[in-house]
This record gives sequence, C-alpha cells and structure tokens, in this order.
Amino acid sequence: MIHNRSFVPMNPDKKEINELEHSPFDFIANEGNIHSYAASLIPSHWHRELEIFILLEGRVRIGAGSETFEVSPVLAESYDVSGDGLTTTVHIRPEARFSDGSPVTAQDAAYSLLSSRGTVYYGSRLRHVLSIVADDETTLTITTDTAYECLPLLLDIPIIKDGSVDEASPLGSGPYVMESDTRLVRNANWWQTAAPIVDFDEISLTLVEKTSEVRDNFEYENVNLVLTDPNSAAFAGFHNDYELWDAKSPIMQYVGYNINSKVFSNYGLRSAITYAIDREHIATDIMGGFAQAAVLPASPDAPFYDVKLANTYSYSLTKFQQQLESASVEDMDHDGTLDLYVSSLGYAVPVSGTMIVCSSSYQRVEAATEVVNALNALGFKITLKTLELSEFRQALQTGNFDLYYGEIRLSNNFDLTPFFSASGSMCYGGLDDSVMLNLCNQALANNGNSYNLYKRLCERGYITPVLFKHLAVYTTRGSIAHPTDYIDWFLIPPANEAAEG
Repeated sequence: MIHNRSFVPMNPDKKEINELEHSPFDFIANEGNIHSYAASLIPSHWHRELEIFILLEGRVRIGAGSETFEVSPVLAESYDVSGDGLTTTVHIRPEARFSDGSPVTAQDAAYSLLSSRGTVYYGSRLRHVLSIVADDETTLTITTDTAYECLPLLLDIPIIKDGSVDEASPLGSGPYVMESDTRLVRNANWWQTAAPIVDFDEISLTLVEKTSEVRDNFEYENVNLVLTDPNSAAFAGFHNDYELWDAKSPIMQYVGYNINSKVFSNYGLRSAITYAIDREHIATDIMGGFAQAAVLPASPDAPFYDVKLANTYSYSLTKFQQQLESASVEDMDHDGTLDLYVSSLGYAVPVSGTMIVCSSSYQRVEAATEVVNALNALGFKITLKTLELSEFRQALQTGNFDLYYGEIRLSNNFDLTPFFSASGSMCYGGLDDSVMLNLCNQALANNGNSYNLYKRLCERGYITPVLFKHLAVYTTRGSIAHPTDYIDWFLIPPANEAAEG
C-alpha cells in the first residue's frame, strides 16, 4: 500500500544521492509530537514501528503486495477458523527462526500475544480473546467469546522469544538485529529468502525529541528516512532533494454527535448531514491528497467496503434537502436558520450547536472548519470551538458538545464496537446502542461483512465518516529504490482507541 507520490527536487543543484554511497543507512526516530503512540510490547527508546519493521516479525502482515487490508502470512504458514467462529488455529512455519538460530514456536507466539494484552498499543485488539494456547511446537489455538472470523486481521503483533519481554532488545526474527541503542546490523541468520527492507549492512538510528529536530536532521541529510503524519506543519517546505511516498492507513476522521442534545438527538437530521459533506473536496484540497474520502467507517480499500452502499449515501444536496423534509426540518420563521420541531418541548428550535475539534492538527481544524462552513451555508448555525487535547477529551467525556470532529486509528478489521458499547472507549454523547453493538458483533463473525451495520449507521447518523488519512515516508533521493512490502507492514499503525488531537 505504498505509493511513490512524487519526486520533489527542491534544490535542483544538489547532486542526486547514490545508493552505494549511503552505508550505513540512517533512520530517524523520535519520542516527540509526531509519533505519540503508546508504549508497545517492546520497551525501547526509539520509534516503535521500526521494531516491527526491521527487528521483529508478526505471524501475519496486513496489506502486503496489494491495495487491500488483507492477511498475508509471515511467521504463520496458515490458519483455520472453526465452523462456529469461536476458535482460530494458527500454524507456525517450522522453518521460522529467531536471530540466534533457534526456532520460532507456538509457545513464543502465545507468550507474545499474552504479553501484548497488557499494553495500550496492542491490548485492545484482543478484547474478545478468551484463551491463547500452544498445542504443540507449531500449532496455536485462540478462542474468543464471540464468533470472530476477522481475528487473523489483528494478528500482526510482533513475536518475541518466550520470557524476553522485559529485555531492552528482545530476540526477534527480522532481517536486522540491534547491536546498540543507535545501531542495527544485518541478521546473518535471517530465515527468509525474500529481500530485506533496505539493502544495507547496517542502519544507524537518530534519536530526537522535537519535530524541529526531525525536520533539521532530514533537511541536512543526517538521516535518510522519516515516517510521519504528512499533515504536520513541521514538514512543510523541505528544501533538500527528496522523494515522498504515501501509505494508506486505518486512521479515520469523522463527525460525531451528542445524541442527548435536543437538536442532534433527531436521527433524521443527523442522517441528512452525511449528504451535506463534500468529502472529496476535503480529502483533496484540505488534506493535500493525503487522504481517501470515505462515506463508510472503513477504508475504501478494505475488502468489505461496499461501494454501492457508499454511493447511496454520498454527497448530494438533493438528497440532503429530501432528508430534511422527511425529518420535518425547515426555516419555519424565515430567519435564514433551519428549525426543528421538538415534540418533547412542544415547539421548534433552531438547528444550532457547537462543534469541538482538537487544536493539535491544523489540517484537522481546517477540515472541521470546512464541515461547519458547509453546514452553515445550508441553513445550520454551528459554532466551531477549538480546544487543547486535554480540554477536548474532557468535553467528550462529559458530553459538553453538540458535535465533534474526531480522529481514531481503527483496528485492521475496522471494528466499531468501542463506539456502541456502554464501556467503549469511543462511546461519547450517549452513543451506546444494543442494536448497533449486535450488528458490530455480527460483522466480526462474518469476516467483515458489515452491510447491515453500515446501512443503519448511515440511516441513523450515529457518526459521519469523512476520510481515511495517509501517512508519509520521506526519503533522501536515491536512498531507497522502492519501499518493499515490509514497509507496507510497519506503516499500518495498531489501534489506539482514543479520539485524538
């Protein structure tokens, strides 16, 4: 899912980098504002994705060699799902080896998964798992509390040696090993025959804390590769000669509602909003093309994204007006603002309210502004309120909003249960709904077949998806001929169930 987005020679006089002249390869890592991911399974001081990317391997990889969120086996040779969907059996490749030459066993896989359940980084994706047991050296059995045909999509968790979770650099099976905190060397015993990610004997790691340091190190070619959010202002206007690659992700931006609000408790009104948002404009013009417009809460490249259903609810001012009429919304007092008759009150109220958005991303604020302006041009009266991250989260938790513009990293199977479970981490504004939760579980059991779930979500307007973001890989020109499937793997971030700033 990597695309060479463009070649941008910002300095035409600069000599193009010769790949052979760059050894060791330099990878930038940071603990600052760009990558704010929680601690992963492996405690270390540098960028978490790099561990998976180059030191460790999971049993599966997502999206490798294709444009879809599908499973591609790595350490796993194959997997089986029982007829009732409650048991997933994973078969480990007998030839898989750790960097010390010892075999990767089902016990190592069980230990790694069980250890990951205690982390913010990976733990939430295994919420439905009851037990993880190694039956023999190569057979792993996972049982769940609900039918879960989609479970293999979540098994790209890195596998480490049994008992090594507390080590600074746990033993992995990837093409490189850590020699020191700032240096990786090629794994001479790598068990795979495929080409490694980058063809260098060693890789240097540069640790930084501030976004400005990331920018400066790349600008002056102290590092060759940077993975970041392309919407970060810190990365606008590089002046060196670089290549820019982009990668699709499960990071969704959407409009959320407080369904306890006297106005937005009306699902007909909420449903109308899905027709009022020009998603393609936001993805192209606001996000600079580093996004995919999405009507449904799944990446358009997911195998279960229903294009026909999405087209039914896509941008259409004609359908918007029709939906308003069916919801008995009109400008009753002819003051330029739409009005909604609230039966519990016995009178009409203006279609007004406050949308909140986190201030930490200027492009997310711009996207929220675009949504608000579009709605107000159609007769709404929405005020946009920009909040710092802590204030934003507090407002969500206390229900102090009418609408919000949110962002979430969904899991690879695009599980929506956190939105509709009363204890769910994304259940803001009274969103818990037993019918929707049941539809979520049905989708999990039916390999992501979410037609009924998505149809009801659009009809009831529980949330309004807007787009899925892309991530960006900046490389100095010529340092990488082409990112391989291994980069596809590490660029898909794990789920982090929090509305982000």
